[in-house]
Amino acid sequence: MEIKTLMRAAMIAAALTVPFGLQAKSPVPSDLVQAGIRPGWKSDAGTYIAALHLKLSPDWITYWRHPGESGIAPRLDWGASSNLAQVRVHWPEPRLFQKAGFNSIGYMNELVLPVELTPTDPSAPVVFDATLSIGVCNDICVPVDLRVRTSLNGGGPHDTIIANALTHRPGTARGAGLRGLTCALDPDSRGVRLTVQMDIPRTGNQEFLLVELPDQGLRSHVLPSSREGGTITGQTRLRARSGQIGGIDRASVRVSLVSENGTLSHQGCSALP
Repeated sequence: MEIKTLMRAAMIAAALTVPFGLQAKSPVPSDLVQAGIRPGWKSDAGTYIAALHLKLSPDWITYWRHPGESGIAPRLDWGASSNLAQVRVHWPEPRLFQKAGFNSIGYMNELVLPVELTPTDPSAPVVFDATLSIGVCNDICVPVDLRVRTSLNGGGPHDTIIANALTHRPGTARGAGLRGLTCALDPDSRGVRLTVQMDIPRTGNQEFLLVELPDQGLRSHVLPSSREGGTITGQTRLRARSGQIGGIDRASVRVSLVSENGTLSHQGCSALP
């Protein structure tokens, strides 16, 4: 197994190879993040359950699949892999952080990111060759590329650390007392504004309602959310023409209520089952 880390930042140029659990000698990247892959096991469905394991410097964070109001969205590219038909990433439940006056969604100190790999040929190992591009942030944000390349055959023991990450995924808003949810699409000076109002009990001292419209091919910018009594409102500005409003699929709207206590999710513009 080989881990390659490349830090991209002004006046920083370093490349290194870091086996998991060892301290790198290069002072800048190794002080921020160490990376490894947990080989995991084979599921009953025949997929291989593994995980990327990132250890961050104390009090530094990295981001969830969406960074929130500011930050660097992570990207995982496994195109160089072989004998790999499909990858499913299982993001564990993130937390809300206040960074430079913005609401950021992510993980502090450590991230175990499970990946479920479907081999093209189940009788052969998967050569998992992937690059994970992330932001590592404290008072400043630094972009980091983590490259992993290893052979996986699902032959390892059941890993309780991966299993724990799989268990701790976002909960459902319905399970936390969601009473109602409405969506509104309105023309905006910079495109279209998607507003979601969620009637749900408070989940923490600080809350952020993330409104997404994935897989629609539209650029978006999330806006600050607000709570008034039992209702929290979140907004996203979509780079769309007003004539495109009718073509937006409201069932595809994805809502995440994030606080310092965890994350709740809901799919679609209705609170009904």
